[in-house]
Amino acid sequence: MLLLPPFLIMTNLLLSCYAYYVELQANRAQRYGDTYRAYCDVGMFSCTRVFTSEYRSISRLVGLPEVSNALLGIAFYMIELMACRCSLLLLWLSACSCVLSVVLLFVLVFILKDLCVVCCSMYAINFITFALAVRWRSQTGRVHVD
Repeated sequence: MLLLPPFLIMTNLLLSCYAYYVELQANRAQRYGDTYRAYCDVGMFSCTRVFTSEYRSISRLVGLPEVSNALLGIAFYMIELMACRCSLLLLWLSACSCVLSVVLLFVLVFILKDLCVVCCSMYAINFITFALAVRWRSQTGRVHVD
């Protein structure tokens, strides 16, 4: 049980790094008048289109300086990884990631009308991590630091 959340969070960290890579490559190709097709562009679903959309930066949409969602994800998952030793902190962080996952999934499906394999994988992992954090917290009943 204790090894699974760090593994899942590391997976999300790697997926966020890949999302940022796709974003950079797509932006570079666009500057040079080329097109970029990432490995995560499957059939009619395009993560490249999602990562280069106006919703690639939630911070910009709420009036903050533009920071890529992928970069925010990298920072968040590094923090969440460090929080794995504290059940209460992991519970709160994973709950926040679930709320944001629902918001981003709404944007993905209903506004962008697209589906992103990388994004949906991260959302699923966020919910699994939250479920494990709830289970761990209920078993310990207190803040647990190894």
